[in-house]
This record gives sequence, C-alpha cells and structure tokens, in this order.
Amino acid sequence: MTHVEATTSAFGRRTVTRAQIETQIAVKDARAAAQRRARGESMRDAGQGAPAAPPSAARLESAPGGAVHKWALLRILSEIREALNVSDRTLGVLSALASFHPETALTLDGEPLVVFPSNKALVLRANGMAEPTLRRHLAALVEAGLIIRRDSPNGKRFARPDAKGQGAQVFGFDLSPLVARAGEFEARLETLRAEQRRARFLKERVNLLRRDLAKRIAFAMDEGLAGPWDGMRLAFLRLCTPLRQVRDLAGLAALAEQLDALQEEAARALEAAVRAPRPLQPESLQIPIGNAAQNERHNTESNPHQIPDPEPIADSDGGEVEPSCTTPRLSGKASPAQDPPRELPLALVLEACPDIRDYHFSGEKLEDWRGFIALAATVRPMLGISPDAWREAVASLGERSTAVAIAFILQRCEHASGATRHVGQDGRITVTVDGAPAIRSPGGYLRALAEKSRNEPFSLWSAILGQRGRARRASGAKSAR
Repeated sequence: MTHVEATTSAFGRRTVTRAQIETQIAVKDARAAAQRRARGESMRDAGQGAPAAPPSAARLESAPGGAVHKWALLRILSEIREALNVSDRTLGVLSALASFHPETALTLDGEPLVVFPSNKALVLRANGMAEPTLRRHLAALVEAGLIIRRDSPNGKRFARPDAKGQGAQVFGFDLSPLVARAGEFEARLETLRAEQRRARFLKERVNLLRRDLAKRIAFAMDEGLAGPWDGMRLAFLRLCTPLRQVRDLAGLAALAEQLDALQEEAARALEAAVRAPRPLQPESLQIPIGNAAQNERHNTESNPHQIPDPEPIADSDGGEVEPSCTTPRLSGKASPAQDPPRELPLALVLEACPDIRDYHFSGEKLEDWRGFIALAATVRPMLGISPDAWREAVASLGERSTAVAIAFILQRCEHASGATRHVGQDGRITVTVDGAPAIRSPGGYLRALAEKSRNEPFSLWSAILGQRGRARRASGAKSAR
C-alpha cells in the first residue's frame, strides 16, 4: 500500500529546530536503507525459491532500518536517558505512545509508524498525567529526536483512508526515529556500561589505596619511625575527597593516580625506616604508662608542659562552650533532681558528623558501635592524635565517647568537608567549619576533653547537637543560594 508522507512542521507557533531536521534526515536515510535491503532480499529469495524470513523481534538489529523490539528498546532508553537528556516521566509518555502501535516489532519497510491517540486517551495511558505536563513531555521527546510530530493542517491527529478504506495519510506522532536510531542507542548503552565498569574499578582501587595508606601511615606514626609521615598524613587527608563528589571518570582516574604516587612514596619511606637501625631512647625520656586493660607497659615521649589548644565545643544553640566550662554532666550515680543522661544514638552522631563515613573504606554500611569505634581508631592517626592521647581519652571518657569525640574533631578540623579558608587584610589565614572556628590541634583538643572528664565527667550531647544545628543551617544557606 502506498501512503502520502505527512509534513513534519509543527502546528501553531512551534518552530523547527536543528535536532528535528537531523532526526528527519536520519529517518529518511534509514528508510532508504531498509527499502534497498528489502529489494535485495526479494531478489535473493526469488533466485533460491525460499520464503523470506520474518524480522526478528527478540533483539535490536544493528543494521539501520532493521526490526526493533519496541519494549527492549524502551529498556535501553531507560538506561541511557541521562545521555539523551530526558526524564523518566518523559520516557513514560514515550512508552504510552508506543503502546498505541499494534505491532511489537517495528520496521521502516512496512506501514508508517505513526500513532494518533487523542490527548484524553494518551492521558489515560500515562496514568492520569495532567495535559499541560503531557504536552511538555511530548515536546521533550520531539526535541530529543525520539519522535517526529506530523501535524495536520488544523493540528488534529487522525488517519485519512484512501479509496480502499485503508489509511493513506496519517497525522500524529511518528515512531520511526526509534528504529532509525536503534544502532546509536545500542552503541551508547555499550559505552555507558563500559564507563560504569571503569568507574567501579577505579572506586575499588581508590578505596584499596586509601585503606592501605591509612594503615601504613598509622603504623609508622605510632611506632615513631623516621620519615616524612606528618607530611604524608596531611597529603592523605587532602586526597580523602568523598567519592560522591567526584563526578566523572577523569576525576576518579586523577585521584587514583595521586594515591598511587603517595602509596609508592609511603612504601619507600616505610622500607627505609624499617631497614634502618632503631636508635635507643635516653632513660630520661622513657616514661612508663600503665594500662589496666593490658599487662604490658609502653614507653613513649611526652611533654608534661604541653598546653592543649582549648578549642570551643558548641552547645545545642550553636554557641560556644570552652572545654573547661560547665556542660551537661554524666554523674556516677543518679540524683533525684537530675535523671541520668541518655546515650548518644549512633544515627545522631553520623548525622552531625558525616565526614567519618568517607574513611569507611570497606564500602559496607556503618550500622553498629563496634564498627564505629574501629573506624574512629583508624581515623585517629590521620588527625595526628597519638596512641597515648587515645588511651587517656578512653580511660576518662570511655570507648564510645572517645570515638564520638574523634568524629566530632574530624568534622570540625581544618580538613573537614565544610572547612572554609578566609584571608584577612593582614594576610592571615583563618579556617572555619560551618561558620565556627576550626579545631587546629586535634590531639590537644582530645587531651583537654580527657582532662576535663577526669575532673568532672560530662556528656557530648551538647557538642553533637550543636554541630548538627550548624550543619543544617549551612546546608539551608547553600540551598537558598
């Protein structure tokens, strides 16, 4: 049956775009190729005396104009929709349009692939979508080159039959671009899957390098090995960018390359330090430290005259409270006038201090206190906190509270994700985190908390609630901008 090709200019004030012209050219070329292939197959079948095989609808054909399974194609489009710049609701409208064509296998060498549902029928197929929203998604499909609008002179959609009662002229939405561009969509899907595999490999590589570096640097610093470990620690902290903030493959590859270089440097320094003979410490600097939980005694260097940096702790109203000031107390026994404070929920701590999640390199979900405490112990050397300071804090605050303090210090230190550097008129650089001063000496801050707890035990509720309030206000200010 012959049919008259409908016009492709839109009804009303809609203009023609370059994308529409390119789509029409692609459909024209694909239809011509399909016709040539059909003529060649007819001639070959006539010579062999075998009937022509029906087009396969089980998969997409890579040849232009080949038969395409429309539902398989829609699944492909759902995977590459971001590359096509269409939303999931736009593809839902395309699925509704495709459902009006009676055939599952779409070809360009047969009847025209034009569907002409009314807006009312299309709304019902689109799960009751509002008509203005429907029109917007139809325009997006046309702009993306997935359909062609073939409007009648008055903008109505219908099929005009010929003398034999068959449709000779059809006005509506042409699905031919889906068939014409099927090969392109398959190629895009393969490219996307290759990029996803590459990204997955790079993320695994980054996590493995971070885990290895964290443990090597921690070992070297805890053992007091010679080497530029403090510089490596700072370089490692700068490379602990959350993977969710790395948007493309190039960024992931660059991060993995920097971690590889730091890994090689750490391996060389660690090998040199282990091979070198370890000097004996003078007796005057060997200070025994007892631990009730261990039978061994540790020797370490300590400066009894070191003054910790008294960084302020935020109260629940966002104000600042010095570590030596009065804060909510944890008393050994409950008094009638004051109930004992509740333990901090882990979910609240992670909400207020989310940066510690970025050091959980296993990729598993952080769900219990045991894993959280182990993670805090891993982060501890990255902040430059000595094992002695950790043990003193555990003895005074307890293991859970010490881990919470580590997460809080990480969230408020100069390397936090919310840290902002300001340069004053005198050239002095100050660092703030969510509008509050950054903690400059993590080790001194933890020692100050331990010392205060020994004199008068206190709770970290106020610090965590205050940090959560500051983070929420900072997030709201960014959203407003």
